[in-house]
Amino acid sequence: MRKRFLLGILVLAILSASMVSMAAPVYKIAVVAPFTGSGSILGDYIRNAFIMAVEEINAKGGVRGRQIEYVIYDDAAAPATAINVVNKAILNDKVDAMFGPNMSSCVLAVHDIAKANKVPMLVGATSPSFGFDKVGNEWLFRLRADDEVKVVNLVKYAVDNLGVKKPAIIFGSTDYCVVAKDVAVDEFAKRGIKPVSMQQIKEGEKDATGQLLNIRQAAPDALIGLTHEPEAAVIMRQFRQLGFRDVDVLGFSAWGVPAFTDLAGAAADGVISVQGFTPEYQDPKVQEFVQKYQARWKSLPSDPAQAYYDGMYLLANVIEKVGFEKEDIRKGLTELKDFPGVQGPLTCDAKHNFTNFSLISQFKSGTWNIITAIR
Repeated sequence: MRKRFLLGILVLAILSASMVSMAAPVYKIAVVAPFTGSGSILGDYIRNAFIMAVEEINAKGGVRGRQIEYVIYDDAAAPATAINVVNKAILNDKVDAMFGPNMSSCVLAVHDIAKANKVPMLVGATSPSFGFDKVGNEWLFRLRADDEVKVVNLVKYAVDNLGVKKPAIIFGSTDYCVVAKDVAVDEFAKRGIKPVSMQQIKEGEKDATGQLLNIRQAAPDALIGLTHEPEAAVIMRQFRQLGFRDVDVLGFSAWGVPAFTDLAGAAADGVISVQGFTPEYQDPKVQEFVQKYQARWKSLPSDPAQAYYDGMYLLANVIEKVGFEKEDIRKGLTELKDFPGVQGPLTCDAKHNFTNFSLISQFKSGTWNIITAIR
């Protein structure tokens, strides 16, 4: 009888320990990215890099003894869908922090939800429209250089290095593209230059012949591309077919990734882009990240993978310093300085951007050749 009693106590103790272990607190993060829709071409890079960072951090004990748990949501690159999944993540799944959305129009649609619920939101979207100076959301942070920085650098290179005097601009219809166009026009104006033609192509369009014929009639010396990746590929294939001569082609960040070059094929040869990241950049931290990504996923990473990898590590760093209270984390993110990331030292600036890093590169014979790095 005594043996049965002791055995019962032992079983209860084991079960209690197991239940305590099962109930151990975790730190829960949402990843909101496009896996369907117009931005789906980038979704896997975001997810893969984020998961890789989480796996590395959890393998070392997590954050302050808690394992990181995550839930992944598809926003389909659509603001209405983003509103639904962000509400679900915050109100139903009770996440502690959020990475994404990655499309600027989606960020504009949902960032107030994070603000109202005091959830840190770290995004890779790059439109200047939702910088802290524009929307005043103290819970919203950007993990890459915004397109104001990138487009300014692109215009500067076009004028100062290539001697461009008669640019034409072709731009998309989302906020990401329209705001970039406005920045480019303003920057050219500061140098006494007015674009000779400005043409718009809507997302999903498969024919840019009309726009390109209008541009050719204006006799530009450069084409400035400010569109998403699929439209960039359409433009360049038809640009080559129409036989443009002596016209430099410069595109912003969407023109500097495999999602564009794979679709454009040989038509991408010679394009110059301002990039946030490319695996060809021979920086030690970049190459370490590239090697780890290849080992884990059997493929090369692409922008914006590096931003979400950096983001998970900088969030973990802040939690280790300040703990799990959301307000303390928000303040800690705001005060972050010189955190060593794949993109270089990361510091939260007045716009809540963590970096202004960009590369000017040219695509030749299937690879990006780095022209200059700008911090």
